[in-house]
Amino acid sequence: MRTIALLGQPNSGKSTLFNALTGSHQHVGNWPGKTVERAEGFFTQGEELYRVVDLPGSYGLTANSAEEVVTRTYIEHGYADIVCIIVDASQLERSLYMLADFAGVKSPVMLVLNMMDVAEQKGKKIDVQKIEKLLNIPVLGFTAANLDDYPKFFETLNRALEKKAKISSEKIRDIVEREGEKSRVANLKKLEDLIASLKFDNRERFWVASKLLENDSLVRSEVETAVTPEHWKEIKEILDAEGAEGGLLTGEAKYRFVSEVLRDASEGEEKSMKLSRFDKIATHRIWGKIVAFFILVLTLAVSMMIAVPIIMGCFGLQGVAEPFVNRVCESLGWWPSVASFINSVIIGGLAVTVAMMGFVFAILVTFGLMEDTGYLARSSYVFDSWLSRLGLHGKAFMPLFSGLACTGGAVCGTRVLDTRGQRLFAMVLLWSIPCGSKVAVVLFLASVFFGSAAPLFGLVYVAMIFASFWLSSKLFGNKLMPVNERVGMIMELPPYHKPHWKILLKTVARNVWAVFKKAIAVIWFVSLLFWLISYSKDGNVEHSVLYTIGNAIEPFTQIFGMRWQLFISYIGGIFSKEASLGVMSVVFSSTTDAFSLVARNEAGANLGEMMRAVVTIPEALAFIFASMFNIPCVLAMGTTYRETHSLKWMLAIAGYYFAISLGLAFIVYHIALWVL
Repeated sequence: MRTIALLGQPNSGKSTLFNALTGSHQHVGNWPGKTVERAEGFFTQGEELYRVVDLPGSYGLTANSAEEVVTRTYIEHGYADIVCIIVDASQLERSLYMLADFAGVKSPVMLVLNMMDVAEQKGKKIDVQKIEKLLNIPVLGFTAANLDDYPKFFETLNRALEKKAKISSEKIRDIVEREGEKSRVANLKKLEDLIASLKFDNRERFWVASKLLENDSLVRSEVETAVTPEHWKEIKEILDAEGAEGGLLTGEAKYRFVSEVLRDASEGEEKSMKLSRFDKIATHRIWGKIVAFFILVLTLAVSMMIAVPIIMGCFGLQGVAEPFVNRVCESLGWWPSVASFINSVIIGGLAVTVAMMGFVFAILVTFGLMEDTGYLARSSYVFDSWLSRLGLHGKAFMPLFSGLACTGGAVCGTRVLDTRGQRLFAMVLLWSIPCGSKVAVVLFLASVFFGSAAPLFGLVYVAMIFASFWLSSKLFGNKLMPVNERVGMIMELPPYHKPHWKILLKTVARNVWAVFKKAIAVIWFVSLLFWLISYSKDGNVEHSVLYTIGNAIEPFTQIFGMRWQLFISYIGGIFSKEASLGVMSVVFSSTTDAFSLVARNEAGANLGEMMRAVVTIPEALAFIFASMFNIPCVLAMGTTYRETHSLKWMLAIAGYYFAISLGLAFIVYHIALWVL
């Protein structure tokens, strides 16, 4: 088995290539000892089995962030049989810096000029053969989103594995000596002499000396422990003298190296990319936000149009299946509890999961289309100024906005963000954004108790969401996105182009299936738990374990202003927001059939009357405010676990929202008792 490492900048197309190569034969976890995402997969070509490792996106090989440390460490140790460097062909001068920074690493390498179709649209003509001749490594002009290009990829890959070509740092060294300031060149040579006795295995000595000048923390630590104290004192004197500008010498040489390669390998001039009339509006400071809101609302509407038929179909089939199961179980002489279990847990859980996958599928398709066509970059640009105050890039706006439709689907949408820290923080914020079901429950309860004043709760809700953003940024922002690792969003607007439907739908289908497998396990477990505690032979809730537990915990729940019926309904809302109303219908009416949280029970017609008869205004306020920041739903929890690959983080976010929601209930309840 041979190992291929995919190395490139964020948004270079690494993930597209990885997904196309590995298909369903992939898994994602964390690197050992690191909370950094590790994507690894396999594919077979001919009779050969290949392992593909998708390294975290990085703009170079200087280790600053946790993602860059992981990438550098893997490259330094030479774990891969071939390193596949992927660059954006439409922005070659900037993208090829990764190749220049790699020069001096003694690993076999091939260069993939991705997005050649976009480069051609921009008027660029790239002589791939000339670049290959100049670099003396296999080079491929490629479009990862075009499945027809993959035979060429496999051909170049086989050639690279046979040739085992490496890219030397000699040309960069020549540029340094030819054009660098003499005193700085002398310091670089002195650094090489001071580390001459060390062995660097997979790296050239010049590469290590360059990283010392660039103040690379990993190299500095490695050299300090390897050389004598006397030598380290001399090295440190040179580094202190060079200061923060030490990396200018080698950095400028690398950019000159890139320029020389492109000068000899480019034909024709790039077309002048003037903003179209639409782009002038779409990127405007004010009008751009209005256009983006309109397009995003349209996107949500399209998502709903895709998802609603799937949801209706699922629950329609559930309605047909349940009577059939009852008849079969009765004819076989099975206990009624067996039919109840099959309907409430197996069929009900499956129906809810598949229905929610409709939202996930719809959001991933619409997000993919916006990214594929080029509009995602525009919307990211116009909202970057807002979200940068929280430490996020503008790209976070789309998943945050789509949380209004489905939190689970929006969590999947955080994949557009660059780093794990950004994705985790976006998920924290996402859990405070209410889906349509949560808004409906809150406004229903507000209307039951406060009538025409219910819309005021909507305004309060919006204000509290922004307050929760501020609180979350204070508690999580610096931990997940340290200030010294935050960078502004630098981007070049891509040209609009047609979406690549085959690879888009293939990727979406694979992601939906991965989410489904995680979600169904969680949903079945929770539905089984609630079925066990709510079931009673005669259908009387007072004879269930739920009733016993509820009465036992009421002294505790009353602290937060919720009698046991309200607290159990609050817990039921964790499964699905509609379920909280279904639970209320059961616990306030006392006698009914055994209920299921996955059956999406709706509130009874007289639920409002029953609640007003027994629930006080302070208790109602406590429950409403607790519901505002209750955990979104079990599907969102399962999806968050799937996307973070961390049970610890999923539980941490859940605990955070438990604390917020119950804390709000406590405060509101006791203030209401004092005022009313």
